[in-house]
Parts: sequence; C-alpha cells; structure tokens
Amino acid sequence: MILVTFDLNGTPQYWSKEYLALTHKWKQMVKSFGTLQRVIETDYGGYCPLKTGEMEFKPSGFSADWPPPVSGAIEIKHTLTTEAAANSMLIGMAHISKYTKKGVFYNLYGPDYDEEIADATAYNDTLNNVITAILTSIAEINSVDTTYARTVSPNVTYTVSGDQLAIDLASAIAAFYSHMPYIIGDTAYLIDMKKDNGTPIALGYKYMSPAYSRFKPVAIARSGDFSRTSAYTYGKEISITQYHTTEANVNTALDDIIATLNMPRATVTIPLRDLSAIPLPGQKITWTDDKLVQDTDAWIRARILKYKLFDEYIEVEGEGGMSLTS
Repeated sequence: MILVTFDLNGTPQYWSKEYLALTHKWKQMVKSFGTLQRVIETDYGGYCPLKTGEMEFKPSGFSADWPPPVSGAIEIKHTLTTEAAANSMLIGMAHISKYTKKGVFYNLYGPDYDEEIADATAYNDTLNNVITAILTSIAEINSVDTTYARTVSPNVTYTVSGDQLAIDLASAIAAFYSHMPYIIGDTAYLIDMKKDNGTPIALGYKYMSPAYSRFKPVAIARSGDFSRTSAYTYGKEISITQYHTTEANVNTALDDIIATLNMPRATVTIPLRDLSAIPLPGQKITWTDDKLVQDTDAWIRARILKYKLFDEYIEVEGEGGMSLTS
C-alpha cells in the first residue's frame, strides 16, 4: 500500500492509490506512480542512490488549492500491513510538471548532497572512519551505520586533489574497498559487498521471471602502478583509482573487485504481497527455481532495486550464486 503525505500550502494531505482507514484516513488520490530505483554506482561497490520519478494525482485533490501549487514537501511510504510498519521510501520535494482536467503531474526530488571536500584534505584512517567523516560533512546526514561494514575495516591513505563532492568521494573510496553506502533519511549505511545486509529474505518459490547472467569476464584489474590478474586469460581490463599507497593493500582491494565482477548474477521479480518488508540494498535474497532443466537454488545480494510500488512488485538484481538443489 502506497502512503503519500503531501504538503499543500502548509496542510498535510494523506493520499494513496486506494482508500485506506489506517492511523490516518488515506484518500484515493494517486493515479499513477513511476518506478523508484536504487542503482549502485559501480558493479563492485559505491553509492547506491535513490532515483526518483513522477507521480500523478487526481485533480479533485487540489480543489481547495487551485491551481495546483508549484511545489511541496512530500514523503512516500509503503506498507504491507499497518501505517506504523510503513517503510519510508522518499522524503523530498514534489515540483509540478503539468496538469490537465484528468491529472496533475509532479516530478519527485530527493535531497541534494552538494557539500564538497577541500583540495589537499588528507586521510590516513580506517575505511569506517573516513567514510563517516566524509558523509557526516553533508548537512542532511547525521550518522553512518557501519554494522555490516567489513569486520576489520581496511586502511585508507589518500590526499584529495581538487575540490570534490563529498558524496562522490565517499562513493569512490567505498567502491575501491568493495563497500556500498546508501542513505535513508539522515542515516547513511556502509555495507561490505562480501556481507549480507541484515537477515536474508528466503523467497522459496514465491517469485516471478528470474533471469541468470554473467558480465564479460575481468582478466586484469589495474590501479596506479599495481595490477592483478584473474583466473581468466581472456576478457576485459579495468582501471581503478587507488586509495592506498601500499602494494599489499591495493592488491587485496583489486582481488576483491575482480571476484565480485566475475561472480554469476541474476534478476528476480518479487510480488510485494509475498514479502514481510521491502528489500534493502545489499540484502541477500534466496529462491529455488524449478522451471529450469534441473531444480536450482539461487541467491543474490541486492545491488539494483526497482520499486514498482504502484503495481505492487519489485525487481532486484545483483551478484550471487547458483547450484543444483540438494
């Protein structure tokens, strides 16, 4: 169930795609809603931002505020049960794009993380501490949760060259060390690409249209003066900015990147009615596919999430593993 709180000239409106009698009375005003997406910056790590879309409302919702306001604060939640259990999907602004006699359309915008890290800023600390320092320099972020970061946080040794956006710098450093940050509200979460983010979701047979794939293999990964090779003598060569000066540290980072990029991948579509909560970036998802030549157990960690909330399903893609069902 979609729950939209939209501020119209200082008065919150409680709207949904259907009438709902929860803690608040949610009026049936949402006509359509584009896909919300979280897409990881690189396939081996980095920031996983929320990408927004467009929402259409019934014109009757603006009868006391006509013509429709140019903009307003908006929060979009989704719940499978109660209002108290709703997951916050977006807190931001809605800006009008067009309206007709049939519908009023607003583009949705999340926070704008525009703070910069100054030229010549030097870091020599653990990844957890460096990412926390960078991200909490952003006004909208109050804390960084490192619960599912690497158990022994790797060291970062790097001096910034030229002013850089804090969110971009944090993304690049995290990616080098195979970590994935994402942000919900005023909290950032730093997730090790080699760990599960929280409790895995076991789908069993409750899924739709899984597809299995692999990237073109990585044969060589380079970073500065260092390079590492994979088990493949063919494939592509990649080049990555290094965030350490010691060969052993760089080699470990490159090995992790190669391993992630050369893992099998899958995409699976999940009806929201079959979930107890919305999947998070980095969360492990497992299922058994009995439609293949042989029954196959599969799992992925979520790296690309397409929330089709209006249609009540979610498409998830990531790297993982597949094996014959035992």
